[in-house]
Amino acid sequence: MRVSRIAAGFVSVMAIAVLAVAPVFANSQGAGVSVQSYDSDKPLDIGTIVQLDGEGSSKVRAATQKELQNMFGVTVDRNLLPVTVTGGDKKNEVFVAVTGTYKVLVSDQAGPIQVGDYVTLSSINGVAMKAGTKEKTVFGRAAEAFDGKDRVLGTKTLRDTANGVDKEVALGSILVNIDIRKNPNDESTKTLLPEFLERIGKEIAQKEVSPIRIYLSLAITAVSLIISLIMLYTGVRNAVISIGRNPMSKKSIFRALIEVILTSTLVLIIGLFAVYLLLRL
Repeated sequence: MRVSRIAAGFVSVMAIAVLAVAPVFANSQGAGVSVQSYDSDKPLDIGTIVQLDGEGSSKVRAATQKELQNMFGVTVDRNLLPVTVTGGDKKNEVFVAVTGTYKVLVSDQAGPIQVGDYVTLSSINGVAMKAGTKEKTVFGRAAEAFDGKDRVLGTKTLRDTANGVDKEVALGSILVNIDIRKNPNDESTKTLLPEFLERIGKEIAQKEVSPIRIYLSLAITAVSLIISLIMLYTGVRNAVISIGRNPMSKKSIFRALIEVILTSTLVLIIGLFAVYLLLRL
């Protein structure tokens, strides 16, 4: 009896250990790698946005604004990782996260960063800034704010090549949810969509919505409304004609008219629901 209890306890402990380690292990190696070891020609600070140093390379370097579309991930502190997997001898080993929420070096070059703002590369290699409407690619969304006054790690002077004026920017480090993709606020995209439509789509979806989805939603709404109106007009017209021809059948005619009204309303509701799903999903 005692042996069986000990065995059962051992099995339980092992099961708990496996369940605890499995998610970490899955994120540390194999197809679902989110943090991986790379080499670098130069030491990189924690929070530096990097790009691969050549296609298929095992090396990374600080990402540059000229190659914005090549942003790959951010360097993270290996001491904060529960499991680290290295491969071979590396001159300057760095661990790079490509998904998740991690500390990222930022500047106030484009102004203060608020929680939820999209960030992209600044003029300083490997350092992010608030994304505007001209950048084609964003690195992710800020999970913390940075106003250039609190939690400043240092400053750097940048030269504005347009007018030759020097500008001092503050540097800091904030949590950013990594989501490298096309800038939703891209100026070229916004010109395709009236502001009030963009605002309505954003209110419904609670997120940025592409112009294609909004225009498709408008088309579905218009078709649903037209079909409903046609059904309603046809039903009312036929009801009036039928009553004129046979006044004694008012009850059955009104019953049929109510069914037509309900059907047309249902068609409109289905169309609006389809629009809601299109914008939300």
